[in-house]
Order: sequence, then C-alpha cells, then structure tokens
Amino acid sequence: MKLQGKVALVTGAAHRVGKVIAMMLAREGADIVVHYGRSVEAAQQTAQEIAALGRRVLLHQADMGSWQQAAELGERALAHFGHVDILINSASSFVPNDYFSTTEADFDQAFDVNVKGPFVLSQVIAKAMMSSQTEGICGNIINIVDEGAFIPGRKYVAHGLSKAALLALTRAQALNFGPKVRVNAICPGPILKPPDYSDEQWEALRATNPLRALGSAEQVGEIVLFLLTGPQFINGDCIMLDGGRMWQHQ
Repeated sequence: MKLQGKVALVTGAAHRVGKVIAMMLAREGADIVVHYGRSVEAAQQTAQEIAALGRRVLLHQADMGSWQQAAELGERALAHFGHVDILINSASSFVPNDYFSTTEADFDQAFDVNVKGPFVLSQVIAKAMMSSQTEGICGNIINIVDEGAFIPGRKYVAHGLSKAALLALTRAQALNFGPKVRVNAICPGPILKPPDYSDEQWEALRATNPLRALGSAEQVGEIVLFLLTGPQFINGDCIMLDGGRMWQHQ
C-alpha cells in the first residue's frame, strides 16, 4: 500500500467524486478525514466503508463557505490525527444561473464554497505541513477544478468564475507552500452524469468527444494517486481529464 501511515483530508467525501477519492486513498493505506456538508447519512456510510478497510476515520461536518468552519475542520483533523499529509479540496457548489439571473447570493455562494473554503482550509493544513522537521516534501494538496475554469459557460457563470479562481489559487499555493508542500489541480471533464441530465443528453457527450468516450470518478482517483506517488517535480500544474473535450470548442 503506497499511502500507509498517511492521513488524508477529503472535502465533499460523502458521495460522488469525493467519496471515490476517499475510498481509493483508504485502499492504499491512508487514514481519512471525511468532510461533509449536509449529506450526513451518505457521509456515515462512507466512514463505515473506510473503517471496514481497517483504516482510521474521522467524520466532520462543516460549511465550506464559512471561514470559521473551514478553519475548524483543519484544526480538528490535526488535533485528532496529529498530522495531515494529503488535502483534497473536492467539495463544490454548483450555482446554475446565467449571467443576468445571477444574484449576489449566488455569486457569494460560488466563491465562498469553491474558493474561500479551500483557501482557509489549505492555510491551516499547509502551515502544519510546512512546520514538519522531516526532510523533503511533507505534504500534498490537490484542488478539483472543472472545465468552467477554462471555458466560459452560459448556464453556470458564477461557478465557472469561481473555478477559474480556484485554479489561480492552486498556482499561488504552489508558489507560497514550497519547498515542503506540492499543490496541483485536476480538471475533470464528463465523468459523472449531472443530476439534471437525461441519459440521452449524457450519451450525446460521448459522440462529440475526440475519444468517443466518457470518463469516470475512478479515473479522477487514479490521477490523484499519480500526483501523490508519481514524479515529485510536478507542482502548480493542472491535469486535464476530459478525453480531449477541451479542443472540440476550437
């Protein structure tokens, strides 16, 4: 197991991509801090599945749009385990409004959850990582962005702007957290069917993808493991996981 003895904090770990990442890290030997927002039953199920693998697990609820609660999440994780080696900022808010329908509340929600939360949580965790007396790289932070960071969308304007800011935050963190901490981002394309998509709409994305394929949450987890255990010189980067979908717009 490649992550034996490591502690990973995964935000939004109750379900979907966050859960898949948390489970994959646990299978590789990591103990897990399972963060969730409102999905208490799903989070409890995730925690039970991690414990069944023989891993230690801490369950913690926090509103990632709150500076105080995001900071408290990091502080509790450190107090409980003594250290955090891996932080995955996976929790996300999807505000589905076009430019002219976006309200101040919509805008604030997108930026609070997708930018402010990862900013302050990383601030707490990175400080602890950087204080380690161990030689070399002592921590890894991975931010989950999406194609809204690169391609403006008409239906998710505030969301796309916030993900672009999260990508910029990734680069700022890489600059400020070295040499003890590496920070990278992953940009998934079509990997999980959105709740408001029909099966027909979802499959239509396959036909327009250069690989004529759709991705999976498991593939996101595989990229996470690659960034954690692969070449240690990767820093401040963003790995695209979209089958080349980015270039179909050209």
